Amino acid sequence: MAALGVFVAYLVAIAVIAYYGAKRCKTLTDFIAASGQLGFWTYTLLMIGAGVSGMSILGVAGVSFTYGWAQMWGDLGTIVVAISFGTILVGYKLWTLRKRYGIWDVQDYFAIRYEDPKLFRALAGIVSAACCFSYLIGQYTAIGVVSEVVLGLPYFVGSLIALIVIVGYVLTGGMFSTAWTTFLQSLLFIVGVFVMTPIIVSQMGGLERLNELLSQVPLLQQTVRGKDPGYLFAYFLDKPWAPPSVPFAGWTYLIGLYGIIVPFGLMVAPHIINNLTCFKDAKYMRWSPVIMYVVTALLTLCVTVIGIAARVAWAQGKLEIPTLTLSGGVKVSWSDMSFPTIAKALLPYGVYLLLLPVVLAAVMSTTDRLLVTAATNISYDVVRNALKPTISDRKIKLINWIVILAFGLGSWYLALTPQPMLAWFIWAANAIACNSFFWPVLGGLYWRRMNKHAARWGMIAGFVATLVSFAIWGTTIPIPGALIYAGVPGFIVHTVVTLIVAYATKPHSEDLLKSTLTGPFIRPR
Repeated sequence: MAALGVFVAYLVAIAVIAYYGAKRCKTLTDFIAASGQLGFWTYTLLMIGAGVSGMSILGVAGVSFTYGWAQMWGDLGTIVVAISFGTILVGYKLWTLRKRYGIWDVQDYFAIRYEDPKLFRALAGIVSAACCFSYLIGQYTAIGVVSEVVLGLPYFVGSLIALIVIVGYVLTGGMFSTAWTTFLQSLLFIVGVFVMTPIIVSQMGGLERLNELLSQVPLLQQTVRGKDPGYLFAYFLDKPWAPPSVPFAGWTYLIGLYGIIVPFGLMVAPHIINNLTCFKDAKYMRWSPVIMYVVTALLTLCVTVIGIAARVAWAQGKLEIPTLTLSGGVKVSWSDMSFPTIAKALLPYGVYLLLLPVVLAAVMSTTDRLLVTAATNISYDVVRNALKPTISDRKIKLINWIVILAFGLGSWYLALTPQPMLAWFIWAANAIACNSFFWPVLGGLYWRRMNKHAARWGMIAGFVATLVSFAIWGTTIPIPGALIYAGVPGFIVHTVVTLIVAYATKPHSEDLLKSTLTGPFIRPR
């Protein structure tokens, strides 16, 4: 009952904040970007919340449970790089262009930079919506997992409750409700993880002892669990990376995933970039990236340690990964359950009660931004700006409602039968974003030869190549003596096509390049 009470109290708090956000949301620009009125801490925590999702809590712990310290490279080089360096590399220019041209999302920027207010805007809007949809599936998976462990609710019930709450406040409050609720949610999961981690580590004998035990997992799981010593990559858990032939933990795999796809994909993902049009003052970009980097790096490192502690405790026979019952009566037991499982086993009950709101906060702080972005992609970019400029705000609002409901329900339905590694959903979405938006965004801002033909064909080629690569190989591609992440070929195709077309066609006029702040500099002159 206490856990249910905490759950209800959290939902009530979110509903109250969302209500006041809805009262503030009066115009289309309020819905899309809070009319650029967010303050320093609201913006900073919005960026942290948009980057840190259910994947960053349950998924990172699950990956660490399976692969050990190899996840450390993801902690230091993915979310932290994307949101902090993204603010620096994209924020200075995009914020200045917002003031100059009234830019409210990345498609507004594309329309001006590439002199293509219809075709490329619509294309980018559709690709962005597809990216948001795939990202959403993993969020409902996370809340379904933790609600069953903490509350005993069936997987589909917990994820459905989260769906109803999120869709409700996004429909009514748009970006104001999203930003204000994310402020609370980000504080909650930051404090929650920072409180839980030292307690769990101390219960395992301290960090040094934990690392010693990690090196003993092959022997432990053989003698205690009756498993093969190499089961679940046990020989490489205490190493920073494995030989290139080892799935995921091999250094060739890590370079492609954590060196290219995830940091660049998240940096140019529309639900992240669009936040850069929401804050009031350019001075925020001085200290905001530093805070983002430090907080997010510490947060994900803490979750990595929790996942490692769960692997050791499991090998010792101290905990069991529970079984979930999914749609159709399918029963599964995943490494993504490691965080809630070890929290239940080792945390004092009062602290353990924080777990559900912590994961809810991480999920909802990303999901709401994704829904706002997807709705904006369709209603604002495709319908109003590309197809029917005369459409009324009332009809745009109706389209927003339809898109939010359709994307919310559709992604939730697919989450009822997910694959057994939450991280793969998010990494696939990052691959789509990276291989579609990397060159149009960063090339557009910094490379003067980048033009609309290169942007169009590079986006199409990268998007299609990414889907084909996943359809053929799944997540892992074997090459002689090594393995690479399946998103890498899409990035190669995206880059090659963009460069060929850019050099084969003429760049835009000097006047346009100057007015859109294009060139090898970060701060506008």
